[in-house]
Amino acid sequence: MTITTKIAAAVAADQSRDQIIIGLVSEDGLSLNKATNEYAAYAKANGLTTTVVSHKAEAKIWLSETVDVWDHEAVSGAVIDLQDRYDIAESTARDYTKAYSESLGVIHPTLNPRTAMFDWLVANAEKGTKAEFKEYAKGLGRSDSNINEYWKGMELHRAILSVK
Repeated sequence: MTITTKIAAAVAADQSRDQIIIGLVSEDGLSLNKATNEYAAYAKANGLTTTVVSHKAEAKIWLSETVDVWDHEAVSGAVIDLQDRYDIAESTARDYTKAYSESLGVIHPTLNPRTAMFDWLVANAEKGTKAEFKEYAKGLGRSDSNINEYWKGMELHRAILSVK
């Protein structure tokens, strides 16, 4: 029995895409990649797939009409707005913002967490607390160990300043 015939029989038996692919891997010894590709080819040839609708062009127009300053804050807000507006995944919304940056001919604006953390430490070199810094850095998606490494630098700085 050919792979195509096996897939057709599994579809006729009302098996899901995942069940069919798992069967091709476990029963026929295909690699996961090969089984997925075989199913995709069958699904496309037999009209089982649906076309993915892209809103990228619309999103770029909408961004051009609604965004005045294209910086990392605008990107963050746009990702949320695009998800809601087009009912898309965060990753897709991020792709749309990157495409918009390309259409503007600019480097995609992102917040560099390292720069932001250094800026906070400099601004709070004498008065900031570890708890405040940790809260700020957590908001940038930094891990506890990363935050502690930066804070050690602050402690060293403060210790050097206190030696006279």
